[in-house]
Amino acid sequence: MKNGDDMKWIAGYVAAVCILLIMIAQSIFIPTFFTPFISRHYERRDIHGSINMEKEELMYVTGELLDYMRGRREDLVVHAIVDGVEREFFSEIEIRHMVDVLYLYDAGFLIRNISFWMLLLMILGMAFFKMPILPVLARCCREVVVGFLILASILAGVIIWDFDRAFVVFHLLFFDNDYWILDPGVDLLINMVPQIFFVEISIFIGILMLIFSAIIILTSTLYLRSQGSSAKIVTRFR
Repeated sequence: MKNGDDMKWIAGYVAAVCILLIMIAQSIFIPTFFTPFISRHYERRDIHGSINMEKEELMYVTGELLDYMRGRREDLVVHAIVDGVEREFFSEIEIRHMVDVLYLYDAGFLIRNISFWMLLLMILGMAFFKMPILPVLARCCREVVVGFLILASILAGVIIWDFDRAFVVFHLLFFDNDYWILDPGVDLLINMVPQIFFVEISIFIGILMLIFSAIIILTSTLYLRSQGSSAKIVTRFR
């Protein structure tokens, strides 16, 4: 590889990783904040019935919870009618746990936003130095996403093999306390989103990742083929 080509490939792979991080983040955020998905979960599992409250009231609480996770409200002091009585919906331990969850989502939003600006910077830099942007990005994105799919497939296999253990390991890795261990007999949050919800949302996330990955691989491949042999467009090794 000639030294003159090094920078374009470095920029290309950095841009590709940024695209991958944006894809992963959005694959998580879309299901999390997609209220029709959550509403269907409530209906299928009769969640509102199991905690003795009207579905409209449950959706109101859900909206406040999602607003909190988006940073649109400062706390989770939410009042709702449960079992015919108005009460504070979230317990102290649930609120503490959601503070930890909020930190994770804030980190996710930050990574996504930094990735976006870094991607833009890489593209502008490549344009400024008159590098072949599309051929380089197409090849780098395809390689990075294929590599990600291989690793993700291994991880998915481990999770499918024992989801219960994977669920516990995830919480032990990302939380340094036991606030995530909720009591279904006391805490309403765990009744809203029992473990089956996390199974279903994990499937949703996985499907989105596959769709986004397929789009990137397909468009990259079609572009490179439309230009003829990629070796004729961009010579990586000489």
